[in-house]
Amino acid sequence: MNVNTKPDIHNLVLCANMFVINDDKVLMLRRSLEKSYFPGYVQPVGGKVDLNEDPLTAAKRELFEEAGIKAKNIKLKGIVTEVKNAKDDVYTANWQIFQFVGEYEGGQLGTTEEGELLWLTRDELKQEKLADSIAALIDVLLNPDAGVAFAKFTYGASNSLIEKAIEIT
Repeated sequence: MNVNTKPDIHNLVLCANMFVINDDKVLMLRRSLEKSYFPGYVQPVGGKVDLNEDPLTAAKRELFEEAGIKAKNIKLKGIVTEVKNAKDDVYTANWQIFQFVGEYEGGQLGTTEEGELLWLTRDELKQEKLADSIAALIDVLLNPDAGVAFAKFTYGASNSLIEKAIEIT
């Protein structure tokens, strides 16, 4: 008997983000109001994983492209699956997001068309407009003693959160 001969094909956008820690602050990006997705939201620096690129390489590349800096002592802190409503006309694809955290290594913080780069304390960060998955996981992601978060966020119409499941290993 043949088993697993035809794999399921997932329609996923792969994304890799990098939270960079420098002393007591975290580098974040306030997305431009001109952006179609999450305008004005504060998110880690990151972006889509290019074809045939691994998530860690993508996170490092995005950090350098968008912020002009590098990170060291990088750790994977979360893998988030966002399941979008197939009928939503804006957010149509599911996302798999790899969340990395690293320490500021060096480089001159630049500017980006993506939005405004900000160094925020953890308390300041929690006061910002954050995506559901970031808000739910920020304490785990930024805690060096916490394990890796595996999370699934399911959205309904207009990108409204209807269910979440989080497991820390």
